[in-house]
Amino acid sequence: MKKLAALLTIALLGTLSARATVLFQDFLNYPNGIIETDGVWQVYSPAPPTLPSGDAAISNKMIILKTGDKDAVEAPYNNNTGSSIVYASFSIVMTALPSSNGSYFIEFQSTNDSADVAHLFAATKSSVIPGTYRLGIANFATSSATTGVKLYPLDLATNIAYDVVMSYDPTQTDPFPGATLVVNPASQTDFANSPTYATDNAGSAKQLALTNSALGLSPFESANIGNVSVGTAFSDVFTFTPAPPVIGIQPQGASIYSGNNLTLYTAASGLGPVTYQWYSNNVALADNGVTVIGSTANILQLNNLQLTANYSVTATDSAGSTPSAPATITINNTLTAPFFTTQPKGVTNGLGSTIILTSLANGTGPLTYEWYFQGTNAPGYNPIASGATLTLGGATYSQSGTYYVTASGGDGSQNSSNVLVQVTTPPLVTIGFLHSLLKSNNVTAGTFNLSSGASYTVQGVVTSIGAVETATYSEYFVQDATGGALAFVSSTSSGSTNVPPVGSLVQIVGVAQQYYGQLELVPNPSVAGTITILSNNVPLPAPVLLNVGLLATNTMGAYGLSVQGGLVTGTNLYLYATGTGTPLAGATFPTNASQALYAFAAPYSVGQPYVEVYLTTYTNALNQLNTNFFGQLIPTNVYQLTGAIDLYSTNQPELVPSRYQDFVVKPPARFNVGISSSNGVATLTWPASIGSTYSVYSSTNVSGPWTQTFGLSYYPSTGSYSVTNTNSATSQFFFMSTP
Repeated sequence: MKKLAALLTIALLGTLSARATVLFQDFLNYPNGIIETDGVWQVYSPAPPTLPSGDAAISNKMIILKTGDKDAVEAPYNNNTGSSIVYASFSIVMTALPSSNGSYFIEFQSTNDSADVAHLFAATKSSVIPGTYRLGIANFATSSATTGVKLYPLDLATNIAYDVVMSYDPTQTDPFPGATLVVNPASQTDFANSPTYATDNAGSAKQLALTNSALGLSPFESANIGNVSVGTAFSDVFTFTPAPPVIGIQPQGASIYSGNNLTLYTAASGLGPVTYQWYSNNVALADNGVTVIGSTANILQLNNLQLTANYSVTATDSAGSTPSAPATITINNTLTAPFFTTQPKGVTNGLGSTIILTSLANGTGPLTYEWYFQGTNAPGYNPIASGATLTLGGATYSQSGTYYVTASGGDGSQNSSNVLVQVTTPPLVTIGFLHSLLKSNNVTAGTFNLSSGASYTVQGVVTSIGAVETATYSEYFVQDATGGALAFVSSTSSGSTNVPPVGSLVQIVGVAQQYYGQLELVPNPSVAGTITILSNNVPLPAPVLLNVGLLATNTMGAYGLSVQGGLVTGTNLYLYATGTGTPLAGATFPTNASQALYAFAAPYSVGQPYVEVYLTTYTNALNQLNTNFFGQLIPTNVYQLTGAIDLYSTNQPELVPSRYQDFVVKPPARFNVGISSSNGVATLTWPASIGSTYSVYSSTNVSGPWTQTFGLSYYPSTGSYSVTNTNSATSQFFFMSTP
């Protein structure tokens, strides 16, 4: 299920050597200042004729990456000759915390920025220690929120340096298939055998050959990058010098009441695995599973504290040890009843959302919490959960009511204030309204919540089933009179309602998101009422004619955004196995796999725009996806091809058919049009051929000119059009065509 203007890239051009080869190395020994025109680094984005902004710079032997810079630069090389795997290493100092989901700032790519194949992320998502971030990796995803991104399980502090190695294998045959990441390795053993390295075996590796590879840096977050090396073996890029750890997060002192719990944190950089040892008054601590947990970890949990003490930690790596500053924990032994420092706050949430109520009390411990709930019009309160925070996932109407929490400690108990929680149906809006949010937010990469994650209710007709790739989620397209969207259902827990039959009028309650330019509706399928079938066998919306050139060359323009998610029909398309015109030559659709085709508006020629045709032939676990593609001949030319428009990236639109009948290889047979009249309304009817689309044209003169008054109809058993604006004083003539 997501590029800011600032971008920095090191492009590594050429083909890789089968032997270990240093492909690029730069320790950035340049004077401070702009590096865009010094002969090594050059701007590759923005592309000409836009002038560089003059903000790609060096500071103290590091490349500065910060939000707001405009230029992307590259340093080409040409000495790689054939290896399938490439490594890169660099040091990173993050000067400010990234956002929760973060963005990528390092990438392997193929020839240019439109062919990214492996991205490195910085995000606060999943970090445990307050004020830290984590690094993550994936094959070309643009946000750490995207399915498949793996976050390396190590919390990192700002303003201290870490050494990073990443690799990418496009052939899936090397030891580390896909995109791989390790932080602070001491040797290749750490890279190869560490159970914590992150790998994403996304399908892109099967589609991209790393023959013109590149490593890119993109300043989507505030960071500095130094000591850049690229090679075809780990030894080419392992340039780090052992040094004792640097402690970036010092343990912090506090004053608490006796009997309470406390967590102390630290984070250090170092070459190779960093080990920790905590001390109390300079005496080494040991875990007992009750009052001391994590004495040799970077997170120390102390329970039921009774005595004031100084706590410190020593971080050790292969080069030595570094002690932290002491943190004084002062214990208040005055017997004190619980009192709330954070009262819960009432909320109004949409159906299917997550409700979180938070409280915090102080006083003599140990403190415990118990939550109570009284439903709307219910006679009294009942206990429902324990803990300082109450989380109600998948909100239902029955969870509307009044809540409070009781804090109990060593000197009594105290109730919080009562708070009201209301679960409502989000406002009913058109899909076109949500399209307008896409344009106003103007976010063109990755997954992004619209309107700060607000939920909406929409109604639309299910037009087709999208790319079902696992049994744990499903996708299908819905469309109303104002536009189309992709319904992304992340769980099959609610049964077959996850994939309503084509032609169902459905109501969906969920969060509105965008993936690149694509509008996605994300309901919570475990909550009744978030996916509701209102009726069946509803006529599908009329597709619009596909303009291949306009969509392919201006994907994120007004036309591309208007048709994304909706049904389109392409006419007289030529299909190839690749975007460079490889013939299909009798190929057949696979069984339980995916298929990418390339549709051109004319026989292939170099430089001609195309639209990718992407479909899956997987057998959906819910048995809702037709499998009639299995073994069928892939046509090389189609009279018509109908499907929904899916925006896989900002420059890669996809036409997504879901039935073999969507590929119409020849015009339908000639047909007769019937006409009838009732109460002054004339109705045209005709037999319809499955997969074909039809249009009605009208004129007041039998010789024309003709105007399209209806079309394109799609998938009816019998076509029908009623003439509602007849004028008895004027003759009207009609003719039918397909499309």
